[in-house]
Amino acid sequence: MRFLCALMLFAALVGAALPARAFDFGDARRIVTVGEPQIAPDGTQVVFVRGKADFKNDRNDRQLVLIDVRTRVARQLTWDRKGVSSPRWSPDGRSIAFSALDNDEKSPQDQIFILRLDGGDAQQITHAKNGVNSYDWSPDGRRFAYTMQDDDPNAAKADKHLDAFQVQDNDYLHRDATPPVHVWVCNVDGSHPRRLTSGAWSAALAGPDGGGDLSWSPDSTTIAFEHFPTPFVGDSLVSYIALVNADNGRVRRLVHGEAMQDGPQFAPRRTLVAYGRNTRGDYTQGRDVYVTDTSGTRVADLRSQLDRNSNDTAWNGSGDALWVATPDATRVSLWYWPLRGNIRRVDLGSAQPSVLGNSAKNGAFVFAASSATHPSEIYLLSSPSAKPTVLTHENDFVAKTGLAREVAVSWRSTKGNFAEDGVLVYPLHYRGGKAPLVLLIHGGPQGASTLGWGSQPQIFAAHGFFVFEPNYRGSTNLGDAYQHAITDDAGDGPGKDVMAGLATVEREYPIDTSRIGVSGWSYGGYMTSWLIGHYHVWKAAVSGASLDDWLDDYNIAFYYDTDVPFFRGKPWNPSNTPEWREQSPIADAPQATTPTLIMGDIGDNNVTITNSFKLYHALKDNGTTVKFIAYPVAGHFPSDPVRSEDVQKNWLNWLEQYLK
Repeated sequence: MRFLCALMLFAALVGAALPARAFDFGDARRIVTVGEPQIAPDGTQVVFVRGKADFKNDRNDRQLVLIDVRTRVARQLTWDRKGVSSPRWSPDGRSIAFSALDNDEKSPQDQIFILRLDGGDAQQITHAKNGVNSYDWSPDGRRFAYTMQDDDPNAAKADKHLDAFQVQDNDYLHRDATPPVHVWVCNVDGSHPRRLTSGAWSAALAGPDGGGDLSWSPDSTTIAFEHFPTPFVGDSLVSYIALVNADNGRVRRLVHGEAMQDGPQFAPRRTLVAYGRNTRGDYTQGRDVYVTDTSGTRVADLRSQLDRNSNDTAWNGSGDALWVATPDATRVSLWYWPLRGNIRRVDLGSAQPSVLGNSAKNGAFVFAASSATHPSEIYLLSSPSAKPTVLTHENDFVAKTGLAREVAVSWRSTKGNFAEDGVLVYPLHYRGGKAPLVLLIHGGPQGASTLGWGSQPQIFAAHGFFVFEPNYRGSTNLGDAYQHAITDDAGDGPGKDVMAGLATVEREYPIDTSRIGVSGWSYGGYMTSWLIGHYHVWKAAVSGASLDDWLDDYNIAFYYDTDVPFFRGKPWNPSNTPEWREQSPIADAPQATTPTLIMGDIGDNNVTITNSFKLYHALKDNGTTVKFIAYPVAGHFPSDPVRSEDVQKNWLNWLEQYLK
């Protein structure tokens, strides 16, 4: 008996010493996304959108889930419904509205549905001819406001091939005229749909992150919305918040003399509007948050207390304070901002907010958050001083896998003496000795690498790599001056920032300096292309959806004017042209010698794939090993699970080929 007990103890000790199975692609497939949390007015229930990847049918399925705050019991509300998003509670808490595709087999459109919680199927409310872009439920429960795109003016002639259209500030992939989007209202049962606004201007953008946010006033008489001069992203820098009377359609501007405004949110129970605007209207600085009354008088300015870029905001239940999520050095912080008091950081422990929800009347607040060792879940705060409570456990399986350790890294830039930071992920089960390093550079440039969940760095670490995720000037995590420092310095300054961070990592950690790879997507691809043309320490590179030629970005992508603030002026002014060319990685691509994998989407209107074709030929013509993989889909990154995983596998395989 004593021998058996000893044997069992030995087996337990050996089992405990064995490393957990590495987190890998199969585990990444199982991750559930959670988002758009909305708490009921009485604070007793939370609805959110749960997403799962269906690899068999190559699609991402999203459904509504309801969870009881007290018991944590969850139940799925929708089944086999496509395009589910944007849940909203009725003011009385008895129903939930949401957006989803209708059942039109030829041309399904997003519509508003209502699901009563006392039983029955969801009822389709709107039958908007061109679909619903965004919507909001009036506080009195009687009406919906929504946005819809106007009819295509060429539609009647298209069947006769008379489909030519005037090119404006659209991207080169547009194939038809782009009508504006306008504000409509209808009764809660869908009856009497009525157009409120009209004109060549637009209430949303035709393109990625198209905006179009709507918000009702507490008395249900007025709707705040985003007013753009055209539906094109390239013209959006002069956007502003407008108010429209829901009965007579009269439109007025909220604040005069300001542009670049977005995201209006009426405060509950008060006549205040919060909205976003880049600091002092400078597109290269961080997103500030302003609060005004409906006369346009300024009430509060986030920058008076906090020099951080606002990712997301939400009102508290009484309308006298805001929740604000910001990148904050190497984490994402949640702040509580009383309009008549001092802002304070909320203690979330290891959780870092990704999506803010809303507040109940009792002050309870919901949001989605992740940590370095756990993908996103839904959390609840009963007050700003309370400890966060996790409501969901969709991704608890991750704890049973082996996860690599993440640490924050800091250094001083060699250009401008900025204090900078980034994240370093150790190889999984690291036992000492030198190991290869992969740089994984974030995009944007208005983004940030933090100590949050990331499947890609975990998978790379599981394959034996150190993974370095450096921040660089232009990043959103260290204040306006740092974010603005990329102006007139798109490549050289960020390049020196990354190289200073790399030098620190090489000095302080056991890196095999003969096996270093550099990689990134979007502006991370830009940085990769820049770095291989200016530095020659790399054994391999992966340049994804890279902006290799600024002139392509200006001329044929959807950006147009939104690129200009990063330079001294427009590129076709002869005095400015040299700067645009010099800051393009393609100018120095002939000097690159690093074996490089190029990837991108054929239908990318964000960073057009013409950039990648140029880089491919520049490297190939100069004898550099290069491989170019293109995906025949639209978008800046493949949106379906199969191709998305394929990108990651090609990325990893290329690095392993040259660094192992």
